Amino acid sequence: MDPKDTYRSVQDCYAGVASKIDDSREQGDYERKVAKAFGYDLEDLRSIPESANLGVSCGNPLAMANIREGEVVIDLGSGGGIDVLLAAKKVGAEGKAIGVDMTKDMLELARRNARKAGVLNASFVEAFITSIPLPSSTADCITSNCVVNLVPEVEKILVFQEMFRLLKPGGRVAISDILAKRELPMDIKKDLSLYVGCIAGASQVCDYERYLKEAGFQDLLILDTHGDLNIYKEICKRQEVNGLAPTGSCCDPIESSTSASRIEESPDVDFNFWTGSFKIFAIKPDVHG
Repeated sequence: MDPKDTYRSVQDCYAGVASKIDDSREQGDYERKVAKAFGYDLEDLRSIPESANLGVSCGNPLAMANIREGEVVIDLGSGGGIDVLLAAKKVGAEGKAIGVDMTKDMLELARRNARKAGVLNASFVEAFITSIPLPSSTADCITSNCVVNLVPEVEKILVFQEMFRLLKPGGRVAISDILAKRELPMDIKKDLSLYVGCIAGASQVCDYERYLKEAGFQDLLILDTHGDLNIYKEICKRQEVNGLAPTGSCCDPIESSTSASRIEESPDVDFNFWTGSFKIFAIKPDVHG
């Protein structure tokens, strides 16, 4: 797929998710189940607007980020703002949390959620995560949740280079992402619904490690959390049986000229065989250390 077409498809998909949020009568049930399955605390989720959690997480990067008061945190692919708002609470009034997203509808949703939550130290930037209009050495920590896999393979190294540029010396990245455990077959790689659903664009573990090292990171940690990725399909099916329509999910039917079949229409694809939910941690070397 051409990178421009890939970005357009991803934007169309997630713009559709964001635009449907306010119209959902059952908003929150599916999203809470996914977030809880991938490590979010229910009390934390209750502390932010429900529409900040879109149910597209594959982990909880904040759980390993060791965020402290007064720090600056940048979240790549911030979506509805779940990790930005939670990080804003952790850094306190003297810190900042900055979300970066390429989709206008998501940015509007995130800003509404920040206003609803009364969070004053959060802001959002419209940009591709391969090129972010922020000064170098801005952040103490960079987080991302199930987003880097959506970047076309030929441009993935640019994401890690941007992370490295934006971090202060000694800064750290804490990422949750879907990585491939083995080479994905071509029929999966070319399935657009599996791409926007965070499966088909997954890098292999060895490639992710190479990207981080080539960008300059040290002290890498890449661990399989053994989270059940089939939960997306299972919850979608249960919701449909009960007559509910999950709104902010990878399985949501998006009315778009570029969107393909829904993710649950691939029942023979065992996501856990091909891919896994991984947590990734790395440090930018301290110039003094």
